[in-house]
Amino acid sequence: MYEWTLSSGPRRLLIRLCDWPGAEPPIVILHGFLEQGAAWDRVARRLPRRVIAPDQRGHGRSGHVGGGGFYHFWDYVADVDALVQHLGAPVDLVGHSMGSTVAALFAGARPDAVRRLVLVEGLGPPDVTHAAIDRARRFLDDLRAPPSHSPLASVEAGIERVQLYNPSIPTEIARALVARTTRPSPGGLVWTWDPLHRARSPVPFQAPLFRRFLAEITAPTLVIKGRRSGFVVADEAQRLAALADARVAVVDDAGHLIHHDAPEALATLIEEHLS
Repeated sequence: MYEWTLSSGPRRLLIRLCDWPGAEPPIVILHGFLEQGAAWDRVARRLPRRVIAPDQRGHGRSGHVGGGGFYHFWDYVADVDALVQHLGAPVDLVGHSMGSTVAALFAGARPDAVRRLVLVEGLGPPDVTHAAIDRARRFLDDLRAPPSHSPLASVEAGIERVQLYNPSIPTEIARALVARTTRPSPGGLVWTWDPLHRARSPVPFQAPLFRRFLAEITAPTLVIKGRRSGFVVADEAQRLAALADARVAVVDDAGHLIHHDAPEALATLIEEHLS
């Protein structure tokens, strides 16, 4: 794996990309919330194609929006648009969790830019329009007092935090991921991801609107779920029905983070679908 940067999207942020060599056309993988492109190393190494996994804006080693900015969801989609335009050809697109929502919105907005699509543990979050007023108030509160990082005493403390969230990650993998996305700070280390990600978004997720984008996707789509995952949405059947060409695969002995729980099984499913 090597890394490079792309000046991309709104405010021309620098987007860091992890790149594994292989046959063209490339597979673009979009990671989930508070993860990083390098978290897909064990899957990418098992795929025969070139794999590009960006650190999405404000994550990993990519740029932060800075003072007065905010992480509006369509900015993630715009970054993917800039990357695909830079690559100059349609791509196979894989997304996980938050990255799946980004991937689906992009594939619906730019159907000719996506050859095949894989959505891992993610057909969008639950509809929360009922909480719109509360979310707007919390958004304003978070702007008054922006979230900040609590320092980590050491890399080992970071590893413990990562493995608390997902015990299946081997210690050596967790160590590499923590080392890549922490930096020195008074009191120890802090994560490199922007703590502003913890601020509440003022715009609630709207399932009916999302289903309209799903209906615009023309790429054959594989939806992959972990059997042990608790990630579900009430209108999942409607979202699946909105996809013109989709099938579902379930990975046994895997939860929400399938790329950590079962990287070999996940890579096999991705390769078979993209072939």
